[in-house]
Amino acid sequence: MIFRSVPDGANRQAGEWLARLHADDRTPDDDAAFRAWLGADPSHRDAFERASALWDTLPGLRDAARPQPLPTGPQLSRRMVLAGGSALIVAGGATLGWREAYAGVIRTEIGEQRRLVLDDGSRVMLDTDTQIRFRARDTLRVLTLAQGRVDLDIATDRRPFRIDLGLRSATVRSGRLDLRRDQGAIALTALRGVAQIDAGPAGAAPVTLASGSRLAVTTGQAARVDRPELDELTAWQSGRLAFHDETLAEAAAEMNRYSRRALVIADPRAAAMRLSGVYRVGDPEAFARSVALLLPIRVEANGDAIRIVAQPEKNLS
Repeated sequence: MIFRSVPDGANRQAGEWLARLHADDRTPDDDAAFRAWLGADPSHRDAFERASALWDTLPGLRDAARPQPLPTGPQLSRRMVLAGGSALIVAGGATLGWREAYAGVIRTEIGEQRRLVLDDGSRVMLDTDTQIRFRARDTLRVLTLAQGRVDLDIATDRRPFRIDLGLRSATVRSGRLDLRRDQGAIALTALRGVAQIDAGPAGAAPVTLASGSRLAVTTGQAARVDRPELDELTAWQSGRLAFHDETLAEAAAEMNRYSRRALVIADPRAAAMRLSGVYRVGDPEAFARSVALLLPIRVEANGDAIRIVAQPEKNLS
């Protein structure tokens, strides 16, 4: 943590420390420096308590928090073991410049899902391995989905809500959307309301997406609009994935998004097998052994991965 040569007072420093301890790139050196700052003056402890109390009361920030351990010890209160999320920290009436650098950037780790309320009252659920950034301006609200998947319930507001998905962007007044962005592919589904999709950098035709419709765009391919089964589409929000006549390779790739212990499809014959069904995420070995009851595959599990191979074909001669 680097302060200016002339600090603006304990309240501002406390707000800066709370922001730094919430940052995604926090380091052990930051924790050590925080301890040193906390013990340097009795007023620092009181200022940090005030900043933490205000953080507790700001709308949506408790939901946004992603717990991380702060330095522990008898001198730290309950509030001092809070960390996570991105927020505007206001301490002693001072608005911190940290907002421009960090505010609105929220992410989940592999296997993590999170619900939170944005500054404008919109509600968002982040799926595993997802990153968004939200900015509310005087005339426009902007959410950027850098990667992953979200369910977005947009609060009614005089300001339009723009969604940046990289390949295309959409503008909505209110409604509920399912948004997904992977490497070179995006999908936007209007669960409720209407979304106006722009032409995109390739000059494709704009699209008005009605409720129940999905726009899918993949680099180098024409955009597609269809009407998916919404219960299957939103199953991820309850920790499940629904597959409908998909290959085992496709299903494994989806399941791998939720765990660091990977499903490895070891041969093309197993990869091409097809399955349907609803499966819980987060336990790849349970998924593999469940599928083995339906398909002619063999499961070989070790500490790092679950290997799936096709059963040997019977010799009928």
